[in-house]
Amino acid sequence: MASGTELTAADIARIAGVGRAAVSNWRRRHADFPQPVGGPATSPMFALDEVERWLAANGRLHASDVETARGPVPADPESGLLARALASLLPAMSAGTVVDPACADESCLAAAATRFGAKVRYVGQCLDPDEVEPARTRLAAAGAGDVDVVSGLPFDDTLAGYLGRADAVVSNPPPTPTFTPDDAFDHRWEFGPPNRGDAALAWIQAGYAYLKPGGTAVMAVPFSAATRASGRRIRAELLRAGALTHVIGLPDRFLRSVATAWHIWILRRPADRPTYTLRLVDLSGYPPEDVPVSQKEWKAVFADVALTRDVPSIELLDEEVMLVPSVHVATEARDVTPDYRRLARRYRDATAALPRQLPTFAGAVPTDLPLVSIADLARAGALEVRDRRPDVEPGDVVIPYGPDRFDGIGVATEASVDQRGVSVIRCDPDQLDPYFLACFLRSEANRRQAVGTLGGTYRLDLRRARVPRVPLAEQRRYGDAFRQLTGFAAKTAEVAAAADQAVRTAVYGLTTGTFAPTGTSDNMTAGE
Repeated sequence: MASGTELTAADIARIAGVGRAAVSNWRRRHADFPQPVGGPATSPMFALDEVERWLAANGRLHASDVETARGPVPADPESGLLARALASLLPAMSAGTVVDPACADESCLAAAATRFGAKVRYVGQCLDPDEVEPARTRLAAAGAGDVDVVSGLPFDDTLAGYLGRADAVVSNPPPTPTFTPDDAFDHRWEFGPPNRGDAALAWIQAGYAYLKPGGTAVMAVPFSAATRASGRRIRAELLRAGALTHVIGLPDRFLRSVATAWHIWILRRPADRPTYTLRLVDLSGYPPEDVPVSQKEWKAVFADVALTRDVPSIELLDEEVMLVPSVHVATEARDVTPDYRRLARRYRDATAALPRQLPTFAGAVPTDLPLVSIADLARAGALEVRDRRPDVEPGDVVIPYGPDRFDGIGVATEASVDQRGVSVIRCDPDQLDPYFLACFLRSEANRRQAVGTLGGTYRLDLRRARVPRVPLAEQRRYGDAFRQLTGFAAKTAEVAAAADQAVRTAVYGLTTGTFAPTGTSDNMTAGE
């Protein structure tokens, strides 16, 4: 998770390894605790970036927990692409039981219900009691008939009756589990007790514990589950048991809110003699929207030797036991000459459109202009502040959440619906110029008033921000200047993006043998 991702109080409690009452106490006792960014008063939502910084600043989030605290957020606009991909990897079922032991939301079970219908039983354990009834309602809407959704703490015995009895498990586990390394004899640690920082390997074993012989589990895990040194013993035991059958590397930034890569792991509890082969699938170069969401599409991927390789488990049982598909799936070198030519043309065109110098401005003597707060402008009807998943219209001033929110303040040029992670100010154009407002919201004075909380977080209280009180004609002069600057920045960003893609393409060509050095920097287009 990252900027634009929201958490409930229960999510915060899970990340910090405390009860929900502790989170309520922090909100009451610490003035710098992040303010809600959405949701009703009875179940407020908080920005993960702000929560994470506050927890770290107050010694409640360790560096080893940061990656696992950032749970998966699919790039799909409807937040269902990952769930559909997971459910599509389950074997066909006409009856039986599907379990999600970490039902942070109902998306995985709902995707399974959409696929299998009402003849299958859907079982989920929500970590927040308030999520139970909404999950049941949404599962019913997805076509589930037999539903058993309950609440409970991670790794407790709430669903003990299903251990060893499920036909399938499908799950996108939440941030960090609540367990301690002392639980060495927990019946779920079939492949060894996980390290405190190996949340994914704890959830993997928890899911596997529900499978009956012949049952299949499909679960999302972070890249670290395949590489972290502390987890190599568990990975080795999974291979030795023939339990882990597939590791699928998802596209880079498939989960766009996090920098790390993500995998799908498929496990099967052997019903007879295991097959000691691991299928490694590398989709790291795939566009996120092209990730398969049907068995037919997965079958085509598995048959593609450029994407899939079956590796004997013994070949992976070395000192590191790194289960990274891209390391083992060799791809043929691709001739990128046409791509490089296209990118070179794009770079030249972007450079030609770039102004030769920054906008110039006349000198002026600093003067103290009368100021007015956003709250006062709102009361006067000059603007409206919207910060609860607002719709955005052209001309709205958009203020993102997160530490870089000041430099991200700008004016929307197109409409978008139900935006998370932003606040929106809609101006009355007869009273207030939006570009003028965006310019002064970025002012040093407004930056300073947002700094200084005890946790070191940046929190811009929009209603306290102040801008000069000047006539509309003067506002438009400032607005035009701001528009020139942001336009210049956009053009330089386009040049930088074109250059970066051209360099990456050229490096690929040089390192795969499809390009040869020319000995000169004059020729910018390979083959020309």
